[in-house]
Amino acid sequence: MFKLEKYYKEGFDPKRYWEEKYSQEHMVGRSSDGFRKQGFWPLMEKYIEKGKKYLDVGCGVGGWILFLKEEGYDVEGIDGVARVVRAMTEYDLDVVVKIAEATVVPYSDESLDGVIMIGALEYVEDRVPEVLKEVNRVLKKEGIFFIEVPIVSLIRRFIYIPLKMIEKVVRRGQTPTFSNYLFGREELRQMIKTAGFEVIDERPHELPGKDEHYGLHVDWPIFRGKEPYKLNLLGRIVKMVANSISPWVASTGIVVVARKTR
Repeated sequence: MFKLEKYYKEGFDPKRYWEEKYSQEHMVGRSSDGFRKQGFWPLMEKYIEKGKKYLDVGCGVGGWILFLKEEGYDVEGIDGVARVVRAMTEYDLDVVVKIAEATVVPYSDESLDGVIMIGALEYVEDRVPEVLKEVNRVLKKEGIFFIEVPIVSLIRRFIYIPLKMIEKVVRRGQTPTFSNYLFGREELRQMIKTAGFEVIDERPHELPGKDEHYGLHVDWPIFRGKEPYKLNLLGRIVKMVANSISPWVASTGIVVVARKTR
């Protein structure tokens, strides 16, 4: 698990920036097709069941909650940012979203059939095992844990991470800010197993668009196109070559489906 740290201009507060940005977002005008086109939607659809109760941990503006409710699933959510939760509940008064951190989920023991955590675990600094234990606590026996996190791909392991380590040496004396974790596949499996789960499925995860790639776009300015997460010609070539070898070579994330065993 690599702890990614970034250097920002003096006076810039990334946490406040993202809180304000997300609290101003709503689902108005967004199509369900965007969620249905996600590469892991068929996997999610395979393992979650209608008539059962699910919780989206770190739900943000609640896109997955609204989409899943439209599809007929019973889903509630929690998020630690009060402004984001207010924006969500103001948009849809019927949605149940609570202000809570992933380390203290406000649900009783074995009360949920499943927990969904997409793009959230990586932001819990120094308390990842604690979150996994808490998820296990609220899940019923045989409950499903559906999780997506950024991965230590081969490109990141052998090029990106070494460069970030060099940057830290060069910037010695400057104080970096925690950004997020990047998880190794085997390490993540072991952490999930230690928390009382068995992994029953896993897939690499990337943006669905042909010319899109979150990791290559964010990690490498040289590959960026003119639109968010769109690649330029060089980036598209790198993506094509990497995927021709294996989807794990440059994959931004990993999706894991686990079942509670104890």
